[in-house]
Amino acid sequence: MVTTLDDIGWILNLRGSDVDCNPVFIGYLVIGLEKTWLFINPTQMNDVLKNRLNHDNIFIKNYTTLLDFLQTISPKETLLIDAANANFSVFYALKNVKIEEETTFSSLMKAIKDETEQHFIREVMVKDGVALVKAFRWLEKNLRERPVSEYEFASMIAQYRSDQPHYYGESFPAIVGYNANGAIIHYQPTFEDSALIHTEGVLLVDSGGQYADGTTDITRTIALSEPSAEVKKHYTLVLKGHIALARAQFPKGTRGIQLDTLARQFLWQEGLNYGHGTGHGVGYFMNVHEPPQGFTAGLNARGKTEQEIGMLSSNEPGFYMEGAYGIRIENLILTIEAPNLTQKGANTEGGHFLAFETVSLFPIDTQLIDKQLLTPAETDWFNRYHDCVFDKLSPQLDAAEKEWLKEKCTSI
Repeated sequence: MVTTLDDIGWILNLRGSDVDCNPVFIGYLVIGLEKTWLFINPTQMNDVLKNRLNHDNIFIKNYTTLLDFLQTISPKETLLIDAANANFSVFYALKNVKIEEETTFSSLMKAIKDETEQHFIREVMVKDGVALVKAFRWLEKNLRERPVSEYEFASMIAQYRSDQPHYYGESFPAIVGYNANGAIIHYQPTFEDSALIHTEGVLLVDSGGQYADGTTDITRTIALSEPSAEVKKHYTLVLKGHIALARAQFPKGTRGIQLDTLARQFLWQEGLNYGHGTGHGVGYFMNVHEPPQGFTAGLNARGKTEQEIGMLSSNEPGFYMEGAYGIRIENLILTIEAPNLTQKGANTEGGHFLAFETVSLFPIDTQLIDKQLLTPAETDWFNRYHDCVFDKLSPQLDAAEKEWLKEKCTSI
C-alpha cells in the first residue's frame, strides 16, 4: 500500500494540483499481484485516462471507500506499508491483516533519475536561469528609481518563470529576505507584510519553479551596496563550503552525513555554523523536498542514505547573523560517476568513485567575495562555473540581457 502522494504520482506517472507548489493529487494506492486500486476523487479524472488505467489493470475507486476496502482484505494476505507515512485510521482498518512495515519501495527508485530525466533536468536549468536573469535585471533597474518590496520581487520572479515553456508554478513560496529578514531561514514575504528593498545591504533570494520537464530550487545572496569586511568573510566561508561539496569525489557507498561536513568545515574553523541541513533531494516535476537522500549532520534517513548515480540534490550551505543579514548559496547537483578515479581505484580498495555535476545556472555575486580567502582550485572552479553559466544562458538572451550576464559572470 502506497500512502505518500509523490510516490503515487511517480509510480503511475501522473501529476495533479491538489497541494500548493507540489504537482500531486490526494489519494491512496493499493497494489496487488494482478490488480491495482487507486483511491481518489473520481471527478478529477477524465474517461480517457480512466480507460487507459483500466487497460493496465489499475482501477479507480472513490477516496471515501478506502477504509471499507481495506477491511475486505483477507487475513491470509500480507500487506507492505510504510508505517511512518500511514495514519491511525488506515492501520485500524488493517487490524486483521498481516502487516510488513518497510519504507515505500518506490522512494529510492524515484530518487534516482534516469537518463531521460537527467537530460531534461539540464535543459530546464537553462530555462530557469534565463528567467532569473530577467528577474534580477528587472530588480537592478527598478532599484535605481524606487524601493521594491520583497513581495513584489518574489512575484516578478514567478512572472518571469511563467513566461518559460511548460511552467506550472512555484516549487515553494519564494523566500526574499532583505537584510535582517534574510537571517530568518524560512522567511516568506506577504502582500501585507513585506520589507522594502533599498540600494544598501544584502538580499537573500531562494526560489524555485515547477516545469513539466523538471523542478528547480536555487538561492543567491547579492550585495546591494559595498559590503563590509565581515559580510565578505562570512559569504566567502559559505562559498568555500559550497565549492567543497560541488567538487567532492567520493567512493560509492558514501552517505550524506559524511559529505555534509565538507560544506561546514570552513565555518567550523571560525567557530560558526548553520542550523539546517546542507541539502535535500529534489523531485522531477515533483516535490522540491524529496527523500531519502541529502546532506545533514543528523543520523536520520537523509544523513544515512548512500549517494547513487542519478540522484538530484541541493547544495546550500549558509550563515545567518540574527538581526543583520542572511547568506545562502544554493545550486542543484546531480550525482555522476567519477570515471578517472574509478579507473585508478579499480585494482585497489579505492573501488567505484562518484562525483557531482552542478546543474543550476545563475551567476554567484562576486562583490561579496574576499578573493584572498580562496585557494587557486576554488577560484578555478568558480571561474569555470561562471563560464558555463554564460555559455549556456547567453544564446537565449537579447543583447542587453547578454551584456548584463557577461558583467555578472566576470572571473575573479
